[in-house]
Amino acid sequence: MGRKNLKANHELERSHVMFLSKETFYLVLILAGLILFSSSENNQAAKPQVDPTQVILRSIQTADGPQLEIRIGHLVCKTDQLTYQRKQGPEFTVQPVGGKVQVKSERQCISSAQVKFSLPWLTGER
Repeated sequence: MGRKNLKANHELERSHVMFLSKETFYLVLILAGLILFSSSENNQAAKPQVDPTQVILRSIQTADGPQLEIRIGHLVCKTDQLTYQRKQGPEFTVQPVGGKVQVKSERQCISSAQVKFSLPWLTGER
C-alpha cells in the first residue's frame, strides 16, 4: 500500500510540475505578445502619419534641373512650375528658385524651404 501511495504522490507531483510549466509557458507567451504588440504600436506612433488634407511643396534637384515637388497624402508629383488662384483672389506662381520654393503674386514674393497649404483652404472649401 505504501508503494501505491508513493507512486500516486510522485505522479501527482509530476502533473503539478507539468501544470506549472504549462502555466509558465502560457504566461511567458502572453507577456511576449503584449511586449511585441506594445512596441509595434510605439513604432507606428513614432512614424509621422501622412495628412491627406495637406499640400506640401518643396524644391528638389533632378537630372532635368530644379523641380517643384508636390505632395498630397501619398501622392507625389513633380513639375517645373505651377499656378494657382483661390476663389476670386490673385493668381500665384510657384516655382523652385535657388533650392527654395518661391510663391509669387502681383503684390508679394515669398521664398521658403517648403510651403504647406491646407487642401480645403486651397480649393476654397474653407
